[in-house]
Amino acid sequence: MTQMADEIRTLIADLYDDPDGFLKRSHQWFGGRSPDELMATEAGQFVLLKFLRGRDHVPPLEPDRDFKPYTTANTDHAIDQAIARLEKQIEQLRSLKGSGPEIAAVIGRAQEVFGERGLSWLVRPNQVLQATPLDLMTQGKTDRVLRLLVQIEHGVYP
Repeated sequence: MTQMADEIRTLIADLYDDPDGFLKRSHQWFGGRSPDELMATEAGQFVLLKFLRGRDHVPPLEPDRDFKPYTTANTDHAIDQAIARLEKQIEQLRSLKGSGPEIAAVIGRAQEVFGERGLSWLVRPNQVLQATPLDLMTQGKTDRVLRLLVQIEHGVYP
């Protein structure tokens, strides 16, 4: 074991009630890796040493005690949710094809204000409108969306 590794183990033993547990558990602080993983490289040891010597070092908070490493299993669900949300937005955008002149005016204005991101702005929730602009447009409330676009364009954002 190197001198740096010895110093790290001494610091961990001084700071934590369960030094072995701290070394083996994955931590959010280290991107979901365990200190044992970091100990395998000199660069990782520097990260640990810097962390342990830091003036603002604190023992693990309660949420970190139960932290589970990021894995394919627990990220696949998030990816599936994002895909479903995007598919819904795509369908909403497809529904705009061939719309009347009022909706065409809003789409054109959104593109003037936001460029190529104008259409995606229409399908995202908006705090000011308390809905997605597209939802309001399909309810016949295009004037509210146009008014907000004009305010945004002129820097008069409510």
